[in-house]
Order: sequence, then structure tokens, then C-alpha cells
Amino acid sequence: MRRLSIVLAAVGLIAAACGPTTGGPAASSSTAASAAPVRGGTFILALWQEPVTLAPHYRNQTAANVAARVVTEGLARTDTDGNYVPWLAKQIPTTTNGGVKLTSDGKMDVNWELQPGLKWSDGDPVTSADIKFTWQVWMKDPNTISRTGFDQIESIDTPNDTTAVVHYKAIYAPYPLNFSDGLLPKHVLENVPDIGKHDYNRKPIGTGPFKITEFVAGDHITGERNPNYRIAGKPYLDKIIFKSVPSREVAVAQLKAGEINGMWNLLEAQTPDLEKLTDIKMVITPSPSVERIEMNTAKNQDMTDPSSTHPVLGDINVRRALIYATPKQSVIDKLLFGKAKPGTSPVSQGWASPKSLTQESYDPAKAKQLLDQAGWVPGSDGIRSKGGVRASLTYATTTGDQLRERVQQVLVDEWKAIGVEVKIQNQPSSVILSGSCTSKDPRKLGTFDLLMYASTPTIDPHSTILPRYHSKQIPTQADCSGQNYTRFKNPDADKAIEEAGSTLDIEKRKAAYAKVMKALNDAYVIIWMYDRANIDARVTGLQGWQANVWRRFTWDVQDWWLKK
Repeated sequence: MRRLSIVLAAVGLIAAACGPTTGGPAASSSTAASAAPVRGGTFILALWQEPVTLAPHYRNQTAANVAARVVTEGLARTDTDGNYVPWLAKQIPTTTNGGVKLTSDGKMDVNWELQPGLKWSDGDPVTSADIKFTWQVWMKDPNTISRTGFDQIESIDTPNDTTAVVHYKAIYAPYPLNFSDGLLPKHVLENVPDIGKHDYNRKPIGTGPFKITEFVAGDHITGERNPNYRIAGKPYLDKIIFKSVPSREVAVAQLKAGEINGMWNLLEAQTPDLEKLTDIKMVITPSPSVERIEMNTAKNQDMTDPSSTHPVLGDINVRRALIYATPKQSVIDKLLFGKAKPGTSPVSQGWASPKSLTQESYDPAKAKQLLDQAGWVPGSDGIRSKGGVRASLTYATTTGDQLRERVQQVLVDEWKAIGVEVKIQNQPSSVILSGSCTSKDPRKLGTFDLLMYASTPTIDPHSTILPRYHSKQIPTQADCSGQNYTRFKNPDADKAIEEAGSTLDIEKRKAAYAKVMKALNDAYVIIWMYDRANIDARVTGLQGWQANVWRRFTWDVQDWWLKK
């Protein structure tokens, strides 16, 4: 029998927005090799979700980000200790180094300096005009998934080709995240009326170590070495191929058979099977990813009215009952081999994680009591009703995800036992996680009752809490960019969110976010199922790869090489 080598990265997860401190050792390298890097070769990575787009301002799926990160780059990134690090920029602007200036009228100016000599993969120079153009597209394109942060920018000056001065309407603490997803090439897209219909949508021009040469839907995406990459001699690989597979289970089978070289996002339950292999290595790290079930408090209808009330979930007692009737720990123990912990909030790690926040534990008797007291009366079939409204709900998640489907089976039975009928209505990830109204994402449209998925916040919680929980971020026909899918509305929470984003004082921000997350839990609109780990697998011949608790598999692809 072969034996698996597992690397567990224990990482400190405390960071500040502009001057972070770390709380623990960096993730240990699983790839240290005595030999020098070897140039050449192709790495095949399985993706069990089908990316819809690779364009920075459109992509919402995690799988799309895994693929796109080899091409598109931004001004800054986050290292595994939660520090902002410059990427295309020379440095991270701060008040200390003079890159950030607070004006007397309460506004803020951020000075970004590009590294000299940067080129797009087509050979054209990267300039400050691309930074300004990126902001303009993010704001003007009706299909942008989120305008968070960009909508706080008043204007951008470009005094020379390498300098962009970003003028904010007010102090905006998470400013390093604004241009982190990828710059857009002005020379390619300036005169394109609909980027969604342009080749760039699937074959973006970028500055990363690879360029996309093939995008065959349902089959593969090929990235080949970018000859204009800024780091001499890198990347080492000739190609990276993202192979589409229907499920994690198929990916595991292909990894064992040697048909692929790596696999993104394994489940905790799949680790024992791979522990028997000596030519496969898993890397397990903490993750900001939180699996949740969101409840739609507005009517389930196309482009729902945010002020409407869901006939069943509009009752807070029903929402509370569903939480009480959700056996999180049992699900974790039986379906995830106990290798996760029950969730309590959208921010599971980092400096703003609310350590004392809790969510109701499993208590089906309490769930029944709440429904009885609220007037939901069981019928002859055991399903409750009130005022002629039957307690019947739909429950959606991504098709082909066996773990989520098994969780659904458990919860359908648990919720039926308290008198709530649930019908499964799963959809492909390319729809349900598209983050797009045009692609019919039910979260955007409001065409769902219960929906289960995972979200992965960045180091700064504002990028999650503002777009997902501020009342102004509820998607509407006029502006579909918001991500407040539960239609949660709370004036005090709105105020706290705004206060958190408008100060550079970490302690004040932390207190404000804690207030928001408590208000969110007190509204009982989300069931925090469990906090996920990052579990990736690859052949032992892959060298140069390191874990990063804030970034996905391909974050350092320029350093990868294959041992002969």
C-alpha cells in the first residue's frame, strides 16, 4: 500500500487593514526541493465546477477565480499571514509612507505607483490609464457582479503613465482590495460596447504568468506561458490545463489514475481514501470559506420586490425553527468525518472574526414549540399551515455536489419532522453561482426560498459585509450588482457597516462589524452550517507550490515546476 503525506499549515490569522500584525507562523512549504527548478511541462488541474467567464468584473464562481488567477492580476494581494503585498504596484500605499492622504474635508486620496516596464500578454504597455479604465468599467457595465469600493471613488487622476491618484468620496478603509481582482486592458476593451460578448470574456488579456489560448466549454481551459511576463525565467511550466469534470468524485478517480496532476477543493470526507497514496500529496489549511443556507425573506418571484414579505420565511419564528432543527454537528460528524466546525458567522477567521458569537444549537423540540406558538398548525400529513399558507419551501444548491446533496437529504427529513415541507430544486453552478441577473442567478433575482452555497471573504470583512448585508445592496432591476440575497434590512446594521468602512481604526471597525453580525444572527436569515478547510491535492512531482489561507490553489502558479 502507498502512504499519503499530508501537510497541515498552522497559520496565524490576525491582520490589520493598513498595518497588519501576524499571529503565528506562516504556512509551512510543502514543496521545498533540493534540486533547482526545471523548465517545461504541463500541469492538468481538475475543476468540478464549470467557469462561465474569466473577466474580473463578471466572475463570481470560485472555480472561475482559480482559473483566471493565472492570467489576471491586480495592484495588491494578500499573503498567508494576512498582509497586503504589492503585486503590480511598487508598494502598498499607507499613511505612513505618504501613499494615503486624508484631506481636511473628510475625503481620502490614494497614490498607486505601477512597477516600471509592465506589459500585457499581447505586448502592449500597462499604464495608469488601465487603472482608471478598470474603475470606469466596474461602474458602468450593467453586468458587474459588485461595485463595492469602486462606488466610493470620486475620480482618478493619471499624472503620468505609472501613477494613478484615486480620490475617494470619504475615508474608505479596505482601499487595497479595489484593484486586486485584476486590471482591465484599456487598449483592448475601450471601444467594446458589450464585454460579455467579446473574446475577452473567456480569453482575457492579462499580466499573469499565463495567457488563455483555449476555452472549450465543458471540456478544458488551456493557459500557455506568457512571453511578456515581468519576472524573467518564469513561469517554469509551459502550460496549465483546467480540465472540466462533472464532480469531485470523478476528479478523485482521475487523480488516482494519473489522468490529472491536481485537484482543487476536496471534501473532508474524501481525505481518508487518498491517505493511502504515496504519489499524491494533500495540503490542508484553514480557510475563510463558510458553508451556509440563506433564506429569502421577500416573495419568491422574478426580480422580487425587496419590501415584499415571504409568506412562510417572512415569519421569524419559522426561520428560527429551521435553525433549531438543523443538526450541524451531526452533519459534520457523519458527512465530513468531524473535520469541520459549526459555523457562527460569515467571517470565520482574521482580525474581525467574532469569537463570542453563537448560533442556536440543535433542538427540534424548541423548533416545534416556536411553530406552535406562532400559529403554524400541523395538517393531516404533518405539514403545518397558517392562515391558508402551507409551510412548503424550495431548497436549492449546486447540482453534482454529492456532499451538499447528502446534507439536503438530512435536512429535508429533519425539517419535515417539525412540520415544514421542503422540495429540492438544484441547478448547475454556472447558473446558481453566476452572480448575474442575465445568467438567471436565483439569488440575484429572488427566485428561491432556501439556497445553500459557500462564500469566501477576503482579509478585510468589508468586502463581504457591505455588499451582502447592507440594505442598499439588495439586487434590483435598476441595479443588480448587490449581493444582499436574504433581503436583510436593519438600519442599525447599515449604520454600523458605514462606520466600519469609514475609519482606519481597527478596534472601531472590529466593534462595528461585531454589531452587524450579531444583528444578522438575531434576524435568523442564514444558517451557518460549517467553516470549511482548504483541501487541495496534487502529485508529489509538483514543486514550488505553497499554501495560502487567503488565496486559492493557483495563487503562486508562476513558481510551479514538475520534477522529472
